[in-house]
Amino acid sequence: MGVRSFSRTFLLLLLLQQLFLCYLAVPGSAFFGGRGSGGQRSAVEEKEEEMDYYAVLGLNEKATDREVRQKFRELSRKYHPDVANTEEARAMYSKISRANEVLSDKKKRRMYDMRGEEGLRQLERAAAQGDAGHAMDPLSRLFGMSSGSNVRGPNSEGSIHVTLEKVFTGGEESVVIEKQKVCGGCKGTGALPGGGMATCRTCGGNGVVLQRLQLGPHMHQDVRQTCPACRGRGRVAKAACRICGGARVVRGEVPLHLVVERGVGEGHTVVFEMEADESPDMVPGDLHISIHTHPHPRFSRRRNDIDLDTNITITLKEALLGFNKQIPHLDGTNTTVEATGVTPYGTVLRLRGMGMPKHNMPSERGDLYVKVHFELPKTLTQEQKKEIEELF
Repeated sequence: MGVRSFSRTFLLLLLLQQLFLCYLAVPGSAFFGGRGSGGQRSAVEEKEEEMDYYAVLGLNEKATDREVRQKFRELSRKYHPDVANTEEARAMYSKISRANEVLSDKKKRRMYDMRGEEGLRQLERAAAQGDAGHAMDPLSRLFGMSSGSNVRGPNSEGSIHVTLEKVFTGGEESVVIEKQKVCGGCKGTGALPGGGMATCRTCGGNGVVLQRLQLGPHMHQDVRQTCPACRGRGRVAKAACRICGGARVVRGEVPLHLVVERGVGEGHTVVFEMEADESPDMVPGDLHISIHTHPHPRFSRRRNDIDLDTNITITLKEALLGFNKQIPHLDGTNTTVEATGVTPYGTVLRLRGMGMPKHNMPSERGDLYVKVHFELPKTLTQEQKKEIEELF
């Protein structure tokens, strides 16, 4: 590489480094035109936190999606500007529209229940920073730095074992998981409800602190990073929450309903959005639960997941003269297995279309393979021996 080429490369790397440092110096997504994650919130944002969307619609937190839709339609007929064209009606219609927007959206409602308006802002930042974060990843790897502005938590994994009958017929399974949850008492602030918040002394309420990075001999750069004391909020609790002791999170159990689809494959993964560990500073990641089957005493699945194997035992007479037997299947119905003439020991009979339902196409089924075994008599009488000798 020539001197000029090396110089151009060095200048390009230096330019990229400065660009990355500028990105680190701006909290949250403000570098890309969004709102920063640090600093104090405005009076408008504080006012938004006071709005109870359930109260606006006249509902409680256990209201179903259907109840939310019904209440919104009911109030819309009363406060819609085409019906009541007054300032108060327009303001009320704006509130019920916002309440319906939040409570009828699964993700928004989840974040609102968890952290109120701050949770909704976190969700917006997570969506806004998605593309921005990916754009800066190469720079992070190049310079071995991190912006510390991730707003989405990591995914988590789990597994469950179900019966082969449940996979054959389909159904639901109740799952209880233990995970980290945002404290419901303080909504993740760590403060005693009603106790208030104070300005962070470490950052002076800005949510960021300066840190000096050594770039080389006699070279350094001062960059702004999220304040470790208040975690970018600019405020700290005056008195700790009595439930979480100021930790902002607690451990708890969460019940989930897992749908086992007919014919689901071994190890199939079901994703529960935003059910991973919760954190006040991040939107929860997803929970991935893989489905496995318990060993069955009579049936086993082949690797293609749709074919089944089973065994049947017949008598020596049936092996020589043929047989017709009924065996119970996984759904409780009887399946006919028959053969005419001589059936050698270990013969495998194929029953087409009697295997497992095909996942996502339950009208199609695999095959059932029946391996034949037979029992030999423990003893023979002299007369029986003579008859057998005459036959063979």
